Amino acid sequence: MTNEERTLLNRMAAGELDGIVGDSIETTGGSSVWKVIKEGIPVMLKKGPGGKFFNGKENERYDGVLHTLQKWVTDEEKLAFLQKFGWLSKDEAVKAYSAKFKPRR
Repeated sequence: MTNEERTLLNRMAAGELDGIVGDSIETTGGSSVWKVIKEGIPVMLKKGPGGKFFNGKENERYDGVLHTLQKWVTDEEKLAFLQKFGWLSKDEAVKAYSAKFKPRR
């Protein structure tokens, strides 16, 4: 493990990199999928589409269910997340780290 990787993992553990990574994607079924770093752990979340039903008087709306699709827990998994999705981050050091793993043409 390089010093750069240790620094990024320490920053992630300290919560400096917390927040949404990239944009939210909407599936054909109406669900939203996004990636977020929460409390130093990268997670991919999916929120199903809400809906409505008639309760006898009026339509009632309800929210979709929130699912955790994937978690990157170990240090190796966290580094793999930064390598693959780091270019979507707002942090310049993370973008530079991710750029090293971009495929060459």
